[in-house]
Amino acid sequence: MLDSRIYTFLEVCRTLNYTRASVNLHITQPAVTQHIRYLEELYQVPLVEMRGKKVCLTEQGKILERLAASMCADEMHIQEALHNSMHRREKMVMGATLTVGEFVIPTVLGRYLEDYPDTDISISVKNTENLLEMLEAGEIEFAVVEGRFDKSAYSYHLISREKYIGICGEKFFLECCQNGNIPMEALFQNRLIVREKGSGTRGILEQFLQTHNQSLDKFKNRIEVSNMGAIRKLVAQNCGISFLYEAVVEQELGREILYEIPVEGFQIQREFNFVYLKNSIFSEKYDKISKYFESWRGNI
Repeated sequence: MLDSRIYTFLEVCRTLNYTRASVNLHITQPAVTQHIRYLEELYQVPLVEMRGKKVCLTEQGKILERLAASMCADEMHIQEALHNSMHRREKMVMGATLTVGEFVIPTVLGRYLEDYPDTDISISVKNTENLLEMLEAGEIEFAVVEGRFDKSAYSYHLISREKYIGICGEKFFLECCQNGNIPMEALFQNRLIVREKGSGTRGILEQFLQTHNQSLDKFKNRIEVSNMGAIRKLVAQNCGISFLYEAVVEQELGREILYEIPVEGFQIQREFNFVYLKNSIFSEKYDKISKYFESWRGNI
């Protein structure tokens, strides 16, 4: 079991406030101060400094925060592993973004369960930001995410690079896509069907528009849908256009239910990555699991 003073330190890191940390931990503020001083004496480095009335972490404090977060997460997984060993079973607790959860996970876990049939699996499907928060909190062991994240803060393995495209129904395609590439600005007169705020899929389009001094507000109007199956059906019914990973609509494109919009200058690929905490004692386990994901497409 980790020293309780580590948990005090992490709460100070989270709140950057001794008083709030003491309230959250149900201990006195002097006790919080003593815990921090104990750790500073133990490691012989300054961890926290005051800048006026503001609590700030030193560089050494930031390093300890990252390491301590990994240790706390590992401790939770150690307890789980010991408990599961009593029942002679393995457990995998993971997270995935919506695209990954719907189009990658079924194939990968099918292969994994062929080799490890007695594994209990729990999957949380959320956006990348939420999954990384869950990872830091020890609520999941690893996450498979799309798009950008702070690679310096995590260990990760590249799974694949996926093409991101504009899609439309047959009516739009026949009326507007017969004469070659279409400028993005020409699409603004249409209804956009897009994922909810915070989703990686939506974020790619927002980033592209931002680099061209545009935004989602430029579109005539907008439908926000958190379910990609619903997005595909709405686009197929000519209710609007959308932007998704090509892997998500491969079947519909092949059957000419949906069509790719030839958008001028729109050539985007994004990474799918297997992510876990740095310095985890379970790194070897996660590296082994990641191999199943890395072979998903076999194209990297």
